[in-house]
Amino acid sequence: MRLLTQNIILFLTLCISVNHVCLGQQTKNNGLIDSLATVYYNHVKTNPVIAKQAALQWLEESQKQKIDLQEVRALYALGNLSNITGDYKSTIQYTNDALVLLDTLKLDKGKAACYNILASAYKNLGDYPKAMDNYMQCLSFANTTNSKAQEANAYQNIATLYLLQKEYKKSAANLDRAANLYREIGDDDGVLTTLFNFANILKEEGKFDQAREHYKTVLGYREKEGNQAVIAYININLSQMLVQEERCKEAVVALKKTLGLLKALQFNSDIAIVLNDLGVCETKLGHKTEAINYFNQALAIGDEQSLLLYKADIYKNLAQLYQEEKNFEKALEFYQKGVTTGAEQLTLDKEKYVANIQERYETQLKEARIELLEKEQKLSEAELQKVELTVKKQRLVRNTLITGIALALIILVILRWSYVKRLKIQKQLNLQQEENAKQKISEMMKDHKLSVIERYQEGQDEERSRLAREIHDGIGSDLASIKIAFEHYSEPYQDQTQSKKIATAINNACQDIRNLSHQLHPLAFSKIGFTSFLKDFVTQINATSEIEINTYFFPEDEIDQLPEVLLADAYRIVQELINNIIKHAEATTADVQLTKHDTHLNIVINDNGKGFKNTKTQGIGLRNIKERLQKIKGSLDIDSSNNHGTSITIDMPTN
Repeated sequence: MRLLTQNIILFLTLCISVNHVCLGQQTKNNGLIDSLATVYYNHVKTNPVIAKQAALQWLEESQKQKIDLQEVRALYALGNLSNITGDYKSTIQYTNDALVLLDTLKLDKGKAACYNILASAYKNLGDYPKAMDNYMQCLSFANTTNSKAQEANAYQNIATLYLLQKEYKKSAANLDRAANLYREIGDDDGVLTTLFNFANILKEEGKFDQAREHYKTVLGYREKEGNQAVIAYININLSQMLVQEERCKEAVVALKKTLGLLKALQFNSDIAIVLNDLGVCETKLGHKTEAINYFNQALAIGDEQSLLLYKADIYKNLAQLYQEEKNFEKALEFYQKGVTTGAEQLTLDKEKYVANIQERYETQLKEARIELLEKEQKLSEAELQKVELTVKKQRLVRNTLITGIALALIILVILRWSYVKRLKIQKQLNLQQEENAKQKISEMMKDHKLSVIERYQEGQDEERSRLAREIHDGIGSDLASIKIAFEHYSEPYQDQTQSKKIATAINNACQDIRNLSHQLHPLAFSKIGFTSFLKDFVTQINATSEIEINTYFFPEDEIDQLPEVLLADAYRIVQELINNIIKHAEATTADVQLTKHDTHLNIVINDNGKGFKNTKTQGIGLRNIKERLQKIKGSLDIDSSNNHGTSITIDMPTN
């Protein structure tokens, strides 16, 4: 026969009051709601029926008055009460509703307490992965909201989860964490609860006498305060230890007394456990009819509460009982149900089982060694001395061998680590060298390109200067001589119309040659004024073409004081763009605007021409402009489309 102890091992801080759901905001003062909450607090540990009626009215009144925070507290109260009484489905429903409402209100305070009882419900239903996930959520929100009480509750409940899986060290470690937190905040009730769970660990380890001492200590305090729920749980554990010690007659008396307490409290899932224990005891006492009755009552409660964790064991107990009565049909029926239910539970725990398989194997090895030592103790003194001497030698050899192997492995690991680290460093150095080389090549190519552009532009300027000198000194001188000669020659005919036309044509030619010479190689702008020179250039364009060009300078004096080299580049760029407008834009008007800023000279040239599409192929003039700007790290932006004109914006750094 199998004994169900899981739920009692799982003893939680079940009496978490709703005061722990601290939402950090004031709720609307309402006398009826306050009185219902008080009734709940006063009866949650002693009379769950009255507490539930008060909590349901509390929820209804909060929803009616649309007081959200009171609705959250009422939902939490119902979830907590359902967890205490073993109605775990209702616990999950009420608590999830409370969490949804907290999310709607955008409140984090209170979530730690909700996740705590939600995890406890999943744990009692045997869904350990979900339980652990929700305990982790509880710890997260407890840290976020600095709720040490809820953090301690979470550690205590995680301890009971480890206890279920027989990981006693991990369970004790989490109980220590919980106890330290309870002491820090002065929560004596929490310290008592950790003492109860330490007793559960001793019970599971088979240390019944030590466990009884702890249980009785806690029982004394709980009886003084009248906490019927905890009194019932302590009695369940005390009764179960009697069952495990096969003191069945005493156990039956204790279990029936405990059953009365649980029925008064309506702790249904715990009633199922006690009924199963009574069935086990009655079976051992030979009272098979009573045993079957108890098992069937336990199954009915298990079906109602969805307690997969317990039903498989109850089915197997019934199967064994019917087998002893030679009722093999019933025995087979219940055995199959037990296997099916157990398989469902096994599916929930298989990931945990795989994770712990190595640890269980090591535990078996330790147990085997203990058995071997016990056998050795039964040997005679002489044989024992010989065996001990042999064992010492073997241990010495083994330890020496293990130490040597361990040292060799450590050395190999260190060498391997050093080698891998050196390879990584070498690889990083190679990559860095390659990157540096690429950057250097890129910079050299960029410098070379800029150098080529600079030499090209210098060559252009020199060629323009040479042409300007040739035109000025050659053609200009010749025209000046022709003008003087014509004036002497035509002196007798100076009043004739033909003579005047020829003289005017010669003067215009001289002026054009002079303008062309200046455009190709203007005088220093510091002498003639850049803005004045540019205005003269635009005036000549307006006079000789059908386009009207307007110029704007802001401010003129500061622009004229810019470096000569920068102004020369600006003049060439404006000249090239105006020539492009005249040749290609078919525009009637254009604007040239120069604005000096603190760090750059801004040039904007607009026209109302036919515009153009940006293509990969660019003209020589535009390419020259881009090369000039690239040399001085300037920028060029072109905004143009068909039949909508063109706008060109240029920024030239003044540094």
